[in-house]
Amino acid sequence: MAPWPVGPAARRDDPRLNPECSGMSPPAPSSFASEALNPDGFLVLRPVGDVPECPEDFTCEYANPSAQVLLGDSLVGEPFLASRPTWRALRATWGATRVTGLRSEHLFRWDTGSGVHTLRVRAARARDGALYVWLSDLSWEVRASVGAMPEQDLLVAALEHLPDAFVALDARFQVRRVNRAAEQLLGRPRDQLEGQVLWDLVVDEPDVPLRQPLQRALVTGQPTEFETSPGTSQQTLHVTAVPVASGLLLYLKNTSRQHRGEEALRRASALFQAVMQGCPDALYTKNLEGRYTRINAAGAKLMGRGVEEVLGHTDEELWPDEAHASMAHDREVLAFRRTLTYEEAQSGQPGRVWLSTKGVLRDEQDQVFGLFGISRDISERKRMEEALRQNEARLQQALAAASVTLFDLRMPEGLLRWEHDAARLLGQEALAPEEPLAALLSRVHPEDRLSVAERLHHGTRLPGEVTLDFRVLDARGGVRRLTLWGRARAEDGRVQRIIGLLVDMTRRSPESPPGMVAA
Repeated sequence: MAPWPVGPAARRDDPRLNPECSGMSPPAPSSFASEALNPDGFLVLRPVGDVPECPEDFTCEYANPSAQVLLGDSLVGEPFLASRPTWRALRATWGATRVTGLRSEHLFRWDTGSGVHTLRVRAARARDGALYVWLSDLSWEVRASVGAMPEQDLLVAALEHLPDAFVALDARFQVRRVNRAAEQLLGRPRDQLEGQVLWDLVVDEPDVPLRQPLQRALVTGQPTEFETSPGTSQQTLHVTAVPVASGLLLYLKNTSRQHRGEEALRRASALFQAVMQGCPDALYTKNLEGRYTRINAAGAKLMGRGVEEVLGHTDEELWPDEAHASMAHDREVLAFRRTLTYEEAQSGQPGRVWLSTKGVLRDEQDQVFGLFGISRDISERKRMEEALRQNEARLQQALAAASVTLFDLRMPEGLLRWEHDAARLLGQEALAPEEPLAALLSRVHPEDRLSVAERLHHGTRLPGEVTLDFRVLDARGGVRRLTLWGRARAEDGRVQRIIGLLVDMTRRSPESPPGMVAA
């Protein structure tokens, strides 16, 4: 790999800086080792915030030794602008560099408290969105102190602060140098690592995936990269081995967390696929243009199409005459950014009705990139509901024509619930849907009131038929003759309710059965 561009040698057409160039990925952290030799300060900054052209701050991911001398030791992992207010003047300039990809160069005066430094600040956008910043101190005091630092010391400092583990091996695979990350990875201090054979530190068996690639690299002189899980370790290591004259330079990265994340993602994806394919309802996702990006087989079948016939198409393309309602609901979900439930009717013979729940899909940055939907065919249920409604309407018409109403007397609360048309039958202007039994008794003719109360009380003792003939006074003082037929129903051995009919017998002869009006 060519060295990372240093100072003025960095070119805008370098593919590692310019995303419009070749598809090279940004260099690994170990590639920044070459910047350790740069007498200019070098920073890798990561923007913080949702506004690309003017980030809230930048987090420092790497600082070479010169930058640490110039700016202080506490750089990596800290917000850069928050602890250096005077540097906020560069925030907009750096934001523009990230947005346009054009490199920027400015002179910047910085008062450290102990003196004023004049800096030439150059910034370039990396392919992964980071910002690379070079700091040239034009004040002779700092430049003299940095220039006096031996190159070997700079290289050692750079290796020591690498985020990946670094191990230098001699030709006998004995450890000659490690950095702090290697101490943490191998679980030992460097005085217990240096001088030891690598195999004694990480593996027990001689024939393991780690030994053979390293031996091959040492013999052939060719760099190599591979992954391995040494011995009984649960860790997965990504190993980069670079042959040098004295042996091998190893860069070890623990990728166990990445592999666990990939495995968890694979299992979650498999579970999601199992749920999608096993669900009898239509499950689907759409992008922001309304095109189906995923749908299960059951959903495609309910639409009368195959899965491949649905994917990539919009509702308007699939059924242009009926898509307006579904598309309007999609727009509403995306506009309000919340989950909503609709009934969506589809015309045709026979027409279909869908109960659809839709919500937005968000990425890791909480940005909406589409919507999901769960749709159930409720056509049969809607037909049954409509049939029930029509039957109920016909029943009410029949009851009204026969001067009959339904009642439900719940005991021991003594609450009486009337069905439709009870007010007309009792000769009242209006009745509450539910009223106390005492309200009915108050309308009973005084001569019949006691017998009605006694008969109802007797009917609540034992389950069975209840029949009453009595008179009531209507709202104008007229007398109406009524017959009550009911059945007392028991629960747990006690009568809890009486359900039945109340028939207006005023216009019928005493011998007429219910529904027969005397001529």
